[in-house]
Amino acid sequence: MFPNLQYFESLKEKINLRLNELAKRNRISSENVESQIVDYPWLYGALDKVPAEVSFICENPSLSGVKNAHIYTIDGGSPDIEAQWWGGKARLFRVALYQMNLKNTRPNERGGWECFITNVVKQINIAKDQEALSLVERRQQAIDWAEVLQWELAHVKPKYIFCVGGKAFSAIQWLRQKEYLMVDAPVYKIMHYSARYK
Repeated sequence: MFPNLQYFESLKEKINLRLNELAKRNRISSENVESQIVDYPWLYGALDKVPAEVSFICENPSLSGVKNAHIYTIDGGSPDIEAQWWGGKARLFRVALYQMNLKNTRPNERGGWECFITNVVKQINIAKDQEALSLVERRQQAIDWAEVLQWELAHVKPKYIFCVGGKAFSAIQWLRQKEYLMVDAPVYKIMHYSARYK
């Protein structure tokens, strides 16, 4: 079902190493790191297809979204690599991608991805805590994860990058401006799916 799983296993290894490095530097709590690695082994912080012409970059996984995805799966099965993008308002994102032919299975079905989806920040955060971060703190988070994101995009080789929401777009633009992230593809901002009402 996921032909690129070896790529994603390598990505998860990089993410877990980075999580532990950040915990050692007291940038994030070791309890949160352990929870992310042990409690949510299906969380890769990214989703199919590699390589892909189109890439979507979101801000970060939210704790409540991850908890809900772990319990309320899209089809009653176990959570897998897709789980971050199937709960709550992420369902609207799946519908939009299906309508744009970037998902060739129905929105409520697994698989069929014709794009790559990832996050600027790979660590789980509580949404209200993430919202409360200052611009300086957000930029530091982006720097903390820039090397992993650079590795991802080097493998994905997107022709078009769409940042999902203003915060993801600001982070990517700032990383590019400061040369923490080098990409040749044009970068566009689109509305975050949680801002859509339906």
